[in-house]
Amino acid sequence: MKQQLGSRLALLLALAWVGAAAADKTPPGAAADKTPPRAAAHKTAPEAPATVVILEPAEDEAPPMALREKQFFYGSFGLRDPFRSLVGGDFAPEEQALVDLHAVQLVGMLWEDEAYIAIVQDRQGYGYALRPGDPVRNGVVVSVTRQELVGRLNVFGMVDRVNLRLQRDEE
Repeated sequence: MKQQLGSRLALLLALAWVGAAAADKTPPGAAADKTPPRAAAHKTAPEAPATVVILEPAEDEAPPMALREKQFFYGSFGLRDPFRSLVGGDFAPEEQALVDLHAVQLVGMLWEDEAYIAIVQDRQGYGYALRPGDPVRNGVVVSVTRQELVGRLNVFGMVDRVNLRLQRDEE
């Protein structure tokens, strides 16, 4: 394959050289024109026809490879659009379930803006910050003091008061 390409290239160069040499020769009986090149540019002389050689690859040769031929196909059937924004869009925030005061433990207190905030923890280890007036399952937080959270629950028409006291670890 390289030998065929090399021989075709040599043939092309030889034809180009012969064509250039033929264009430079003057006929034997004609006198040489001694005009300067700028003046010769104004004369209208018939031009020699250009020789064009087209090389076609042999049937057994593969076509030459392109330099940057890289194709990629993204099969998006059943997948999300990769150009869709992850942050904005039409998502709805999940509604968080209310804290069940019967299933949490009071683990701490915070003081903020002249009011206490109760820190409670459920059985899975998730923590919640509760203030007076916050809704809880079947009720509301009534008050938060330095040592206690008081909640009022309404279960099947019966009002129940729940007190969660801060337990101190004694070492």
